[in-house]
Amino acid sequence: MAHVVLCRVLEYDPILLHSALSGAFRLLDAQSCFQPGENILIKPNLLSAVNPDRAVTPHPAVFSALAQVLSSLDLKLSYGDSPAMSQPAAAARMAGLTDIADRMGVAQADFSTSASVRFNQGVHLKEAPIATGVLAADGLVNLCKLKTHALTGMTGAVKNLYGIIVGPRKAQLHVQFPDLQSFAHMLSDLNRQFAPRLVVMDAIMAMEGNGPMNGKPRPCGWLIIGLDPVAVDAVGAVIMGYDPGDLLVLKTAQKAGLGQADPETIRITLLDAVTGETTGQGSLKEFSGQLEIPDFVRPAVSRSLMTLATTVAGPLIKRHVMERPAIRSSVCTRCGQCVKACPVDPKALTQKLADAVPAYQYDRCIRCYCCQEICPVGAIVVEPAWPGRLLARKLKG
Repeated sequence: MAHVVLCRVLEYDPILLHSALSGAFRLLDAQSCFQPGENILIKPNLLSAVNPDRAVTPHPAVFSALAQVLSSLDLKLSYGDSPAMSQPAAAARMAGLTDIADRMGVAQADFSTSASVRFNQGVHLKEAPIATGVLAADGLVNLCKLKTHALTGMTGAVKNLYGIIVGPRKAQLHVQFPDLQSFAHMLSDLNRQFAPRLVVMDAIMAMEGNGPMNGKPRPCGWLIIGLDPVAVDAVGAVIMGYDPGDLLVLKTAQKAGLGQADPETIRITLLDAVTGETTGQGSLKEFSGQLEIPDFVRPAVSRSLMTLATTVAGPLIKRHVMERPAIRSSVCTRCGQCVKACPVDPKALTQKLADAVPAYQYDRCIRCYCCQEICPVGAIVVEPAWPGRLLARKLKG
């Protein structure tokens, strides 16, 4: 049975965060996962160069507390990520991590260059360019943020490892693994090859709505720590109001033997960060009602329509019925970032004039939502075409 510790933390107070992480380390015996002198990489989710108040990236206070606790184990620490569009250094600086890391002597790892790695146990992903900084480390700690995601429903620990693949190759993998099932298999292979020693999820302030970059910050008040990335994500899913078994990434990861997604097989411990005392223990299923936020705004992703898209009528359904990215022209700044981010060739987005709103060719769109993910102003939303709205109502009925 997987063990996950949930620390009730309502604000990013450095003392409370240090107390919470120290208590979680003790309860999980996390220190036994590391050996003195090891090179350990902290892998935060640095999607883009944005202010931490937007809840896109883990809060710098969580990064600082985690680095302090790990440093006490006599480890050599580094940190880094490969953002979707921004440069690694710029993303780290905007996220508030650079000054903290420099002050603590935590080196910024090389996420600009990579080396090709053969996945000996890879079932679907056989080879990938992995950041040099990851390959130089003895192990990694996964520091993720609880957020919504248009493709996967939610993003947390399992999806966070996608950032160890450098630069444009991430977009190419969306083409190589164009549907959610194949993408989930790819993520499982990636997590098997580079399994984290520890997972810390910042769900003190999560993101709801149009995530993973342009949603709204949503207070949740939990710092979630575990050794099992799938189980940590399952806890986050329950907070959002999901049944973890309905999220294909988690379901696939569990089948691949990477961790537990079933709430009955996840033991949680509630920890009071102020007193350091446990306030409850039991299975995730027992605590689901207490943890779930009923009005959490989840992304518009219809699993039933995705299933229909795999039938012989798939191309027609995908073009006219399924959810698809759409640009709100009143918000769009015509920056063209969405066109650059589109991984398919020929692109599913075109911008004929510099001052024109990009236009979609939906027959080319693979629904990877890279465009929606990187839009700097939140102009792109995911919505069904009008026939899809009608069909979705019938499926629900």
